[in-house]
Amino acid sequence: MSKYLKYFSIVTVLLASFVLVACQKQTSQPKERARKQRPKDELVVSMGAKLPHEFDPKDRYGIHNEGNITHSTLLKRTPDLKITGELAKKYTISKDGLTWTFDLNDDFKFSNGEPVTADDVKFTYDMLKADGKAWDLTFIKDIDVLDKDTIAIHLTEAHSTFTAQLTEIPIVPKNHYNDNYKSNPIGSGPYMVKEYKAGEQAIFVRNPYWHGKKPYFKKWTWVLLDENTALAALESGDVDMIYATPELADKKVKGTRLLNIASNDVRGISLPYVKKGLIKNSPDGYPVGNDVTSDPAIRKALTIGLNRKKVLDTVLNGYGKPAYSIIDHTPFWEPKTAIKDNKVAKAKQLLTKAGWQEQADGTRKKGDLKAEFDLYYPTNDQLRANLAVEVAEQAKALGITIKLKASNWDEMATKAHDSALLYAGGRHHAQQFYESHHPDLAGKGWTNITFYNNPTVTKYLDKAMASSDLDKANKYWKLAQWDGETGASTLGDLPDVWLVSLNHTYMGDKRINVGKQGIHSHGHDWSLLTNIADWTWDESAK
Repeated sequence: MSKYLKYFSIVTVLLASFVLVACQKQTSQPKERARKQRPKDELVVSMGAKLPHEFDPKDRYGIHNEGNITHSTLLKRTPDLKITGELAKKYTISKDGLTWTFDLNDDFKFSNGEPVTADDVKFTYDMLKADGKAWDLTFIKDIDVLDKDTIAIHLTEAHSTFTAQLTEIPIVPKNHYNDNYKSNPIGSGPYMVKEYKAGEQAIFVRNPYWHGKKPYFKKWTWVLLDENTALAALESGDVDMIYATPELADKKVKGTRLLNIASNDVRGISLPYVKKGLIKNSPDGYPVGNDVTSDPAIRKALTIGLNRKKVLDTVLNGYGKPAYSIIDHTPFWEPKTAIKDNKVAKAKQLLTKAGWQEQADGTRKKGDLKAEFDLYYPTNDQLRANLAVEVAEQAKALGITIKLKASNWDEMATKAHDSALLYAGGRHHAQQFYESHHPDLAGKGWTNITFYNNPTVTKYLDKAMASSDLDKANKYWKLAQWDGETGASTLGDLPDVWLVSLNHTYMGDKRINVGKQGIHSHGHDWSLLTNIADWTWDESAK
């Protein structure tokens, strides 16, 4: 057992004592926060009790840009969401959008000293395409290695969101990748994994062959702790930076500061778009359709009638902002869809006009059909549980009954097409918006779980995807949300009621400078750490 795990087992038992001590009056404390057994160029962090994706792209490692810590990607996104080269120093797209050619830098090396070549790129993409589970690369026709530093990827059809995969997929070494890769990952990023003990910790050290500027911190360790234990460890000086849930974000810990970072990490409720019986089953054999949520009046009433600000204040302690889509505040978002909500009277009028008559007890019915539906949420996610409770309470004022179903993701996968889910999303590109609304992807895993199908929206989605001009693609993404008459948005027939986007909140030693942080995407675990190679230590920080 590692020294950190031994310590944190004790911390868990003594958590109440730590909290009590923290609340007592401080008298003769040192000026700076004490850090145990660490020089200033070493860090200990805790971003949660699990390490998602575990360094293997087959397990979706890289999907939240975490791959750039230990690996290289062909392209990367800047904090302001611009796309630039990384392993590829430049790239070109053919006029028809079918061929993407990359000129690679020749000074990238894996942590074992071997150069990163075009063969490694081809191997990585071919391997993930064949695997087909974590990344949809079916649109890739073939890949040509023109020389050791040049590669051409040919597509079966134009695919403007290919930039999503190009900025996320970590390049692995062809000669060293195997089924045990996650236990000994070899990458070409600024850090390498020195040790990983599942359920305990991961230790990272500088990659001696990193081509760029040497990171300030020579070593950092992620200890896998629940949020309360991590807070106690931060107070005692055994951890330097933690993820803090909204409930913990207001805690005052000597020598630390709160990082309150905007994200498009959104939460909402998915609402099946079609009536029961219209479609027999999903491709996976699960039931499809719901007679209540398929009524546009129900979805519209919830969209305009719920009070997002109250949800934000009640559940997120104010750390976030109202959300209206899964792509808010990105270059492809249509700002007109940020509507005014909490219009309870208008929502009730809309329901009445659509035939949902108010009953003596305040509920509503259309004929024999009650305005009620099930809402599933994972029991191991307290935030989603709290959101579900708040939404159900607010919906009562509209006459809509939401029956809460505590569940797990295995069961929720079987209910995703005929019941509402407390859903989440938010990425740095338009791919998820496309996947959530295109009928060709309906019910394929977690894509288009509502079976949304609006022919006008589909037309815009296809044009956006087929555009080789990314600026032109953005025009069509926006039209797909609202063209003045229809769209997959709050103004149109959106199949989801998006509620809030979370601010990602962290607490850490005030002397840690985390560099320039852009808008975070879905998933707090890796978000803050993606630029850890740029972090520094500032003794003058106040």
